[in-house]
Amino acid sequence: MTELLVLPARPGSAEAPDLRRLELVPAPVRRPTPRRRAALGGGGRFVARALVMLLALAAPIAAFAGQRTVAIDVEGNVRHVRTYAVSAKALLERQGVHVHKDDLVLPAHRLRPGDRVVYRRAKHVLLVVDGHHRRVVAHGLTVGEVLRDLGLRPGQNDHVYPDASTKLAPSTVIYVRNAVHAVVRVDGLHRDIVSSADTVQHLLEQADIGVGSKDYVYPVRSSVPFDGEWIRVVRVRYVTESVNVSLPYSYVTRHDSSMDSGTSEVIQQGREGLEVDTYSVLMEDGRRISSSLVGSQVVRHARDYIVRVGTKGPTFTAHGGSETGDASWFTADGMVAAHRTLPIGSTVKVTNLATGKSVIVRINQRGPYVDGRIIDLSDDAFRQLAPLGSGTIRVRVDS
Repeated sequence: MTELLVLPARPGSAEAPDLRRLELVPAPVRRPTPRRRAALGGGGRFVARALVMLLALAAPIAAFAGQRTVAIDVEGNVRHVRTYAVSAKALLERQGVHVHKDDLVLPAHRLRPGDRVVYRRAKHVLLVVDGHHRRVVAHGLTVGEVLRDLGLRPGQNDHVYPDASTKLAPSTVIYVRNAVHAVVRVDGLHRDIVSSADTVQHLLEQADIGVGSKDYVYPVRSSVPFDGEWIRVVRVRYVTESVNVSLPYSYVTRHDSSMDSGTSEVIQQGREGLEVDTYSVLMEDGRRISSSLVGSQVVRHARDYIVRVGTKGPTFTAHGGSETGDASWFTADGMVAAHRTLPIGSTVKVTNLATGKSVIVRINQRGPYVDGRIIDLSDDAFRQLAPLGSGTIRVRVDS
């Protein structure tokens, strides 16, 4: 082995040596003496062999002294590797994983044996929270992990779509709606509803409140519910209602010249008819709002009341009796009159003393019971003597 000696550049100089100018010269070679060569011939070979064996064992140990075993998790795929890399990023690069600017790489410290290297690719996600859109960069593998990374922890009643366990795909859109508390007035009850529905219609469906096509909902079904909102459902029903209506009968008079005037005979008794009217009735929450007629049917026709009335005028034969007084009138059919004492069915001649007009009537009832009046004429008979507006007239009654 050659030894190097450090000598001053200028031998014998009294000044301190200038280290910048020191020269390296080979030391003289000491050749072993014959006796020394003999001594080395036995033990030297043993030492040399020992050194060779030691180097052979130490070389592998030295070669693997810098290796460490770590777990590497690339987008959820985990495996264990041995590596000389001192950082997570360097290890990933050696594994063929190209790390971009926004990607997530853990840990950030120098790698130690047993560490877990995590790589998550940056993903651009559209997040819609309560209808508000924003784009975010996420590193999670699933929708749930993304929400946790963003600090969002939906409650039991909150709505998340897609499901939290759904794996992210390129251009994933995540919808989150926070649950709201609303009061629904329906069927006479007030129901407290906690829902994350995006419309009033979906809120009612989640609450298992059926709404008919004709029912009213306030506010409209397509509106977005908000916390503290009051929602009203008005039940609309159309019911059919039947009403019985009486049909009046008519009075029919048939004149018969073969019957004496003032006499009558009922030919047919009258009877009311019956009509059934059908209405469509609008009901809102059980209250009647309006109705409209949709049909009617006569189930029984009315039957007329028919009377046969005699028109044959009475004949008069004078018997010499006569009296004078006032005459009034009453409503009756035919040429009839009322007298206190003359026989029923007898005929008399009544003459208006003021005009001389006369009329023959048949006595068919008793009266009048008013002082000064001697006879009551039917309105038909009185009208032939004087206007009905006269009230009473002065007459002479011949019997």
